[in-house]
Amino acid sequence: MAKIRAKLTVSVDREVLEKAKEMAKVRNIPLSRLIDCFLKFIADPEVYCFKCGEKFHVNDAKICPKCGWMICPECKACGCKLSDDAVSVAFHMRRVYEDLLLGRLKT
Repeated sequence: MAKIRAKLTVSVDREVLEKAKEMAKVRNIPLSRLIDCFLKFIADPEVYCFKCGEKFHVNDAKICPKCGWMICPECKACGCKLSDDAVSVAFHMRRVYEDLLLGRLKT
């Protein structure tokens, strides 16, 4: 069954839009698909476990009371199961995604 598409009108910085269109064209990705993927992630985020690599829904994950990380539903890993170096890498990668999602990246 085909998904029902909805029309969306948004206003964005003209320079950002032009650069996004250029990159979408280079990567052969419709701009509407990029927006669709972003909105899907905001509405129902999924992440990959840093230990086993399984994808899971953020909203379904329990939080470890010790480290404050999501517990992977598959392997039960959280931040407690990673080395200090791995925790640092994961933390900084998460900051990049938060900046992207919350618009804190400099343009």
